[in-house]
Amino acid sequence: MRFLRYFSMAFILLALTGCSGNFKNSLDSAKAAINLNQAITPDYISSLPYASTLVTVNDSRPLLLILTFVDHDPLTNTYRLTWLTQDAGSIVTENGRIVHTTGFTSDNLDTLMPITSSMTPSSATSPSSTVATPFPKLASTTSWQARYDWSPGYRYNFTAQVTARSLGMDTVITDLWHQEAEQIQETVVFNNLDASFNNLFWLTPATETADPFVVKSIQYLGPNMDKVEMLMVKPFVPPRSNTRETKTKDIQS
Repeated sequence: MRFLRYFSMAFILLALTGCSGNFKNSLDSAKAAINLNQAITPDYISSLPYASTLVTVNDSRPLLLILTFVDHDPLTNTYRLTWLTQDAGSIVTENGRIVHTTGFTSDNLDTLMPITSSMTPSSATSPSSTVATPFPKLASTTSWQARYDWSPGYRYNFTAQVTARSLGMDTVITDLWHQEAEQIQETVVFNNLDASFNNLFWLTPATETADPFVVKSIQYLGPNMDKVEMLMVKPFVPPRSNTRETKTKDIQS
């Protein structure tokens, strides 16, 4: 991913609030991302009426990405979010997981999806040989099979076994807010490649008005590929889908 204006974590002056009402016009938010070449000041960041995330690639300086598109699947009640950089690179997330990227300088994740059928050999040149199923929700008890496709090079149909475990509660802290969240580790194992890596997610508890969402993550695009840390400084908060249980800890400022 190419250079984008950055700003220090010491200057994040954003409240962690719901932003779902700000996505009526994805074109406006795309223009906001394009205009990120101006100086990134606290006032400018606060003035943006769009969800935004700080992204750090391989421990480099943070990049600011703007949420430009939200795709809601009513059957599964999931949201696929597209985050855009100034130079039109993008990261697409679903349930907090990175499922697609563009603009990275070496490897890009073409597809991450859960599958139900057994895979064809990893040398296959078409990504169409598997059956897709909805992503499992982040939880310490999940175990599922994933398909990875990468570019360049037509690297399709690599299977991985994904297992999760809880690392307990942790506090995500910025200069303005702090949030208690469950830290969940997903271990991704590629048997055919003799390779593995661990992804980390910080999952907020449900509130009376919002479902749990990932407020921070550290994920790898693939084995020996880029490490991507995302901090949702101004997150998209999914509306509550089930109001039965509301024992929560709200975001504290």
